[in-house]
Amino acid sequence: MKKKLLAICILGMFLLVSLSASGLKSTTNKETTIINDNNNEYFSVMRPTIETLNRWEEEYNNAEKAFINPDLVEEIQTTDSYSILDFLDYIPEENNQGACPNCWAWPATSALGIALNVQKGIKDRLSVQFINSCGEEYTSGMYKIKCCEGGNLEMFAAFYRATDMAIPWSNTNAYWQDGGLIKCKTTCNSISKTPNYPIYDIRAKTISSRNVPEEEAIANIKNVLHQNKGVYFTVFYPDLKNLNDFRDFWRNQNEEYVYDLDYYCGHPWNEDEAAGHAMLIVGYNDDEGTNNDYWIILNSWGTNSGRPNGLLRVDMHMNYGCKYSNYYAFGTQTLDVSFDPNAEAPEPPSITGPTSGNANTEYTYTISAIDNQGDDVYLYVDWGDGSNSGWLGTYGSGDTAQTSHSWSSSGTYTVKAKAKDTNNKESLWTMLEVSMPRKRLINMPFIEFIKQFDIIYRLILQRIQA
Repeated sequence: MKKKLLAICILGMFLLVSLSASGLKSTTNKETTIINDNNNEYFSVMRPTIETLNRWEEEYNNAEKAFINPDLVEEIQTTDSYSILDFLDYIPEENNQGACPNCWAWPATSALGIALNVQKGIKDRLSVQFINSCGEEYTSGMYKIKCCEGGNLEMFAAFYRATDMAIPWSNTNAYWQDGGLIKCKTTCNSISKTPNYPIYDIRAKTISSRNVPEEEAIANIKNVLHQNKGVYFTVFYPDLKNLNDFRDFWRNQNEEYVYDLDYYCGHPWNEDEAAGHAMLIVGYNDDEGTNNDYWIILNSWGTNSGRPNGLLRVDMHMNYGCKYSNYYAFGTQTLDVSFDPNAEAPEPPSITGPTSGNANTEYTYTISAIDNQGDDVYLYVDWGDGSNSGWLGTYGSGDTAQTSHSWSSSGTYTVKAKAKDTNNKESLWTMLEVSMPRKRLINMPFIEFIKQFDIIYRLILQRIQA
């Protein structure tokens, strides 16, 4: 009897520790608010927890900065209006997330579709259902994507690095099906993966718009648009009243109306009501000598009588560094996508160094890359834990560089290295798996004792081998 009680106590403590370590509470969506079910006006948004929001912010800050092309400065200065919307194949009324709060996947998929057209000359609508149904199958850990939950651009890029392909909306079961109240009914296996468009590399890049002068923020966003890349634009609303003000604007104003997002700036952050939304900047109007300067933004809330194209206009003269307490109101990023390897880019670099070790111990890695044109190269390492080396160099073609890193916790990490030459042509990635083993703290007498209780023993064994 005493032995059974002891076993129950051990099992209880084990389960308590396991649940605490794995964090079973939701780390993405806390709720989906429905505005008016009778009119199917869901206007869904993301409700990340504070832990998730902090992680997204860290990934935003750690992402490589988007390339700002100095050769476009004169073109931008002489351009009053610009749009890349024609590169995108979309049907406005079907560009509607409905009751599924995965707004982040819609602008990111549109940016991917624009890149496909710009690079390959293929104008094809890409599937959003693909990432919604297949996210859990292809992602894990902090990047794990669950059906109809929130996410960010880094999670989107991680998914497509794992799948290595984009698939058309027209594929079997690849059209959007999860917008109703009954969601997540489409399985990954039911979606046809052929035909598809192979992706060689995809990365989230952060556009410098926070904590820089407004003029510089505007110029950087314009520069990315003039590179014919979509600008992934995030907005956070500090409470339900501010969110509903935006929803009312979307519902009641037409596409000619220019909305001022600075209205939210300085409002207090209500953790229980705050929400986020993601959209895609596809163009702008900036006439010299007028105040009618705005971004053209594609939303994923479908259409209404005043918005036949699913678009809105937002005043570009805004506080891009606006914060609610500790949280930024706005973010601007873009996708760097390669559908083909660049023949003039450096070769994928070599990276050598320890492939196993201990957490909190610094290890040194040696990197080099060859550029077939003989150009000098920069070298970059993604350490697989949300941090990176930044661009190192320049170095001569074939010269070696060394950089060091330590991992703060145990686990297996995929270290990635790439190179770019002085003409900004980037190589493909080289990957190196590095393991920081978890220390085994359970002694053998305890294991021998617990083997008497088969179920408990198997549970503990699974836990310590995870």
